Amino acid sequence: MVGTSLSQQLENYIQTMHDQGILDYHFDHVKALQNEENPRFLMEVISMFAHDAEAGIAHLTTLLNSAVVDFAKVISFVHQLKGSSSSIGGVRMALACRQIRHACDNMDKERCLQLLERMKQEYNSLKECLNIIFEMERSIVVANETRHRQP
Repeated sequence: MVGTSLSQQLENYIQTMHDQGILDYHFDHVKALQNEENPRFLMEVISMFAHDAEAGIAHLTTLLNSAVVDFAKVISFVHQLKGSSSSIGGVRMALACRQIRHACDNMDKERCLQLLERMKQEYNSLKECLNIIFEMERSIVVANETRHRQP
């Protein structure tokens, strides 16, 4: 019973994130890959995304704050971040990454730095959303495991 109400709360929350434009259909595809054999799949994907995104953002920040910017390296990290955020359904973060990419094409360091701050804001919104989903998923998994252990 608890698992069902938590599952409904999770679905409602995900729908709200769709409505706010934070998540798109890619997230639903990732979530659909989770099954009874791998009930922690979504939590693992969220954890990997957050770890990789934090590292990528740190590298971007370092690169863009260098005296001489290596735009080829910036583009490489932006491309990775765009791909990972898009894959997990972080549509606004992916858009911010595309905007940085365009500023790199123009070798506009100041614009890149401005857009990096926007991308960090979008990442923080996405991270907050994914953290809530992670916690709800964990509660569902624990409730299901507890239910299966009972005689």
